[in-house]
Amino acid sequence: MTTPRISLTTTPLDHSTTAVALAGELDLYTVAHIEAELTHLTRETERELPLDLYFGSIPLHDGKQPPREADVTFSDSSGVALFLRVHRRCVAAGVRLSLCRIQRLTARVIRAPGVHRSVPCSFA
Repeated sequence: MTTPRISLTTTPLDHSTTAVALAGELDLYTVAHIEAELTHLTRETERELPLDLYFGSIPLHDGKQPPREADVTFSDSSGVALFLRVHRRCVAAGVRLSLCRIQRLTARVIRAPGVHRSVPCSFA
């Protein structure tokens, strides 16, 4: 069995906001591994669900920073479709989704179909 090339870490910021850090590659295979967790978080979060695509901005549980290369290094149309599905679920639940600290290569995939016009985005 192959290990997914994606990691998802959550950090509760307060009772109504959970930050989510993603690191690795978003493709057809890895999206299937994280979509259920993101759907669960959409239902459990009351107000905001920021998805941080640069994992280095949220400390690990032991207080250490993750390695510099720990960000979303690749995304294809499967990742874009995932963000749009999660956005629709968030809107239905009254939760604000945002994509944060999007790195250069992933930014091109997000901007090309105009995702940044529907989902609040901040680019690194």
